[in-house]
Amino acid sequence: MGVAQRLKTYRALLQRVSAEHGVAVLAQLREIRQLRRSLGRIGPADYFNYRLFDPQLSLADKARFAGWRMEAVLDALNDRHWACLGLDKVLTTALLDAQGLRCTETLAIYSPVRPRLLQQATALTHEAQLQDWLRDGRNYPFFSKPAASGFGRGACFALRYDAASDSIEQRNGERLPVQRFDLHRSDHEQLGYLFQRPVEPDTTLRPALGGIVTSLRIMLLCDEQEGPLIHRVFWKLPTGRNMQDNYNDGRGGNLAAAVNLHSGQIQRVINGSGMDLRELREHPDSGADLHTLFIPGWAEVQAFVARAALLFPKLRYQQWDIALSAQGPLALELNLFGTGGSELSQLLYRRGLLDETLCRFLRRHGLLPGPAA
Repeated sequence: MGVAQRLKTYRALLQRVSAEHGVAVLAQLREIRQLRRSLGRIGPADYFNYRLFDPQLSLADKARFAGWRMEAVLDALNDRHWACLGLDKVLTTALLDAQGLRCTETLAIYSPVRPRLLQQATALTHEAQLQDWLRDGRNYPFFSKPAASGFGRGACFALRYDAASDSIEQRNGERLPVQRFDLHRSDHEQLGYLFQRPVEPDTTLRPALGGIVTSLRIMLLCDEQEGPLIHRVFWKLPTGRNMQDNYNDGRGGNLAAAVNLHSGQIQRVINGSGMDLRELREHPDSGADLHTLFIPGWAEVQAFVARAALLFPKLRYQQWDIALSAQGPLALELNLFGTGGSELSQLLYRRGLLDETLCRFLRRHGLLPGPAA
């Protein structure tokens, strides 16, 4: 988006906030200018995305939010030489599996560049092998995704193979021709494409949340002096016929929930983002009151993710996706900072990331001025 288009967009947002929320345009501009110099480096896009025009937040509260310009500082908490472990799901899964930590079961890996080995999975190195595997009904159902990707790109939840149309029936009702699957997989990093056994959801959650597994995003701090410390947690809730629980600004209808870190109970549920964010209480499919839900086995989940975090000592700011499975907590993947968790957690909790706990870590590692704690 060019400068002229951005200015046009910001003008429209200023006017919309003034009309819908009663905050004068000049007052908004004054705050945007002040927050640009804040610790969190808030810009106009952040101001509207995080709804920082809200008069219920003090200027000091607003200055604690981390804008997109702060991402590089937060990324620097993680040793760049260890970044591959947050990128490559094959490496992460192999480490977890070796330590007996519950994780995804890999059925096959398609990697035409080089074979990749994991959990006795079938190595598929040619498109013809891939198509043969996809036409074998014994391999269904499966969930598949790139070994290096985010935001649900290239994912597929396959229910069955339809021989009559030579296509894959997906959970969302769409059919994907076997001969076009190679174009769908989005393996831009050339680290392989994973086929996994679908995770069975916790049975106690099925009446409220349906038959697809839900997961928690657990943001955790861990360094040589402290941790593992759970910093933020939110619960991703799929709706409708979506194939996964990725939020993606709620565009597909999925929900996100803030939870009480002590009890594990849902305390706020949202859909959408920015000016189009809305709060809701009932699940749109089941009608269940989401505010009555607790994370099953919350104490076990915390102990599980703390143990997993210790495998990655040079990754000081970890974001784990932990599935709530029928067998208990299960690690789906490890993400690093720039994967959407920071943005969504701030939207959900109405609190900036830059609280005293995170600032203490940043000062200790020379990423913020001030005495190291």
